This record gives sequence, C-alpha cells and structure tokens, in this order.
Amino acid sequence: MADPKYANLPGIAYDQPDVYETDDLPEADQNDETFEEENECIERLHLSAADSYLKFKDKQLSGTVDFSDRLKKVPNRGYDARSGVWELAGEGEKETILQKYQRLQCEMKEFLEEVEALKVEAKGDKKGSADEAAGYKALAANIERAQKQLSEFRLEETLGPELLASLKDPETAQIKKLFAHFETYKQKSTKPTSVSSKQKTAPAVSGGDGLQYQLRYRPEQSQLQQTSRVTDLEQRLNKLESILGTSNENMARLGSTIHNQSITEAVEKLESRYALLLEPSQIETAEARLTGLASKLDSVAEKVNGQSDPEKDAKVTELYELVKKTESISSILPQTIRRLTALESLHREASEFSSSLAKLEAFQLKIASSLEGNEKLLQSVNKGFAENIETVQKNMAGIDQRIAALKK
Repeated sequence: MADPKYANLPGIAYDQPDVYETDDLPEADQNDETFEEENECIERLHLSAADSYLKFKDKQLSGTVDFSDRLKKVPNRGYDARSGVWELAGEGEKETILQKYQRLQCEMKEFLEEVEALKVEAKGDKKGSADEAAGYKALAANIERAQKQLSEFRLEETLGPELLASLKDPETAQIKKLFAHFETYKQKSTKPTSVSSKQKTAPAVSGGDGLQYQLRYRPEQSQLQQTSRVTDLEQRLNKLESILGTSNENMARLGSTIHNQSITEAVEKLESRYALLLEPSQIETAEARLTGLASKLDSVAEKVNGQSDPEKDAKVTELYELVKKTESISSILPQTIRRLTALESLHREASEFSSSLAKLEAFQLKIASSLEGNEKLLQSVNKGFAENIETVQKNMAGIDQRIAALKK
C-alpha cells in the first residue's frame, strides 16, 4: 500500500502515465555560462605545461645519490637531476663551453673510479707499500675536491638558459634567431606609417632592416660537376671491364650466369653465399662431407687397383656367353612380345570361359544330386500312400462287415 502522506500532493498528475525523461531546456537557457567567484583567500596558480616540459626534458633520477639524514652544516639536496645525453666533440672539432664542461665531469668521474680501483688493489695486496696507498688516497681526495668544485659551478645559472640552449644546439638556436628576425620584420612591415604621397612614389631603398635575397649561378661549377660524374662513370666502367673482360665469350658467360639480373644483385648473392660458407657450422659440415667423399674415393681406388675376384670373373664370362647366345633370339623377341600382348585378351576370355564352364558343371552335378534325392523321396511317398490306401481299404471292409452284421 502507498504511504497516505504522499496522497493529494500538488503537481502530481494521477490520470497520466509516469514519465521518467524530461524535455530539453529552452534554447535561451541551454548556454548558461558558469563563472567562478573571485576570492582573495584562494590563490590561483597559472602553470604552463610547455614550460614544465622544457624544464624537465632530458632529465632522469639517479638512485645512487645518498640523501640520508646526517649531521652536516648544509642539508642534503636529495636526488640530483642530470642530463640524459651528453655529446662530446669529435676529433679535430672545436669544443664548446658546454661540451668542455661535460667532458671534464666525465673524465673526473672516470679518473676517480680508476683511483678507487687502485686503492682497493693496494689494500688487497699485502706486499704493497703504505706510501703508495697514501698517495692514492691523497690523489682521490684532490680529485673529489676538484669534482665538488666543478659540480658547485652552476653553468646554467652563470650563462643563463638561453645561452646554454644555444651552446647545446647551435643549429636550432640559429633557426630560432632567423625566425625571430622574420617576426620582427613582419611586425615592422604591418605597422601603419603616416607617409606623404611623395614618399610613396619614391624608390625603395634597402636599409639595414630589410631582407636581401641573392641567387648566384656558376656555369663552370655545374659543368665541372657533370664532368666529374662522367669521369667517375668511366672509371667504374673501366674497372668492370678489367674484372669481367671485353670478349664476347666472357659477356655471354656472364649473361648466362646472372639470368637477366643486374650485376649488383649477382654480386650480393655471391656475397651472401660466401658469408654463408664462412660460418663455422657450414665449414664443419663441408669438411665432414669432404672427409666422407675422400674415404669413398680411397675405397674405390683400392678396389680398382686391387686383385680381381675369380668367382666374379667367372660370372661375368658366363653372362657374356649368355648374351652372345641370345643375340640371335633378340631380333625375334619384340615380335613375340607383340603377339603375346595381342593374344592376352583371348587368353583372358578363354580363362573366363573355362571358369564359367566349371561353375556350370558344378551346378549341373548339384541339380542331378537334388533330382536323385527328390526321386527317393517320391518313392517313399508312393510307398506310404499305397500302405495307407491298403489300410483304409481294410478298415472299410471291416466297417462293411459290421454294418452287414447289424442289419441281420
């Protein structure tokens, strides 16, 4: 039962079906914008995701940094964020300040690790002198002090992030600088200027703020490049001719070998086969096969060079004589084979007829035996009928006598 306290409430239609979905709001009420109230007690931080990404880009955490609680004048700083990739200058290239700073850090770290290893070896070696161990210890202390000074020297704070970025990637910095010049020139060209009609008709003079494009063409340079390409091609052709030869036989042999393929593909196939043959497993397999083949050749040579078997010679002689005897028959043998092949069907039909005749004879014998049995059965039936008739006649005679006796 429904709760009576909800009965007769206003706004409820009892004579209509229940609807659990409402219509959309009017169009005027659909785009209500919500505004957050400004409050001085609430601090709103404006964070830039792009700046955060650039700040923490190429940074990683080192788990080997010790920031445990110890009694120090300066508190520990926790994890030290280090750059992920350091690029050193190549041989003959000029080092930048950043590359020199990174190289010094790497070399000091490697030198400190080598000194620590030497200290451990000196401790493990009982014969080592105490002076050598003390020297290693002092050297390690000096290197640690220098490394500490180098780490305390904040290159980013000293040079600034923009200059450090330009030193890290000079090409990108030059591109950014060029785009900045383009932007400044674009802004200057779009600014409205109040000039007179005389100034508008005056010829434009390229000042320091303008952009100048120069296109230079050197025909002798392009001709030299084309000549160098032709010379390179001729050298390659001469090299191919010296390797392959210029005779028609060699060219025909080369065409039959590569099978409508380019020389590069044929050389690549040969290189792949050669690399496959140089594998240790393939060499061992080929060596095993060659060893087996050599043993077989040795056995064949021994059999050829050894003494002949008299029994085998006698059999070979006998076979030779038999072949000589059958030479006269060999001319008639194909005709005989053809005749036998032609008579094959006749022989097959004759064999089928003989088999059917044998079946017929067996069936005839079976019928004769069944007829004999039926004849014996008929004789026994006739004999039984005769005996029964005689018995019936005797019974009828006895009945007649009894009837006659009764009539008297």
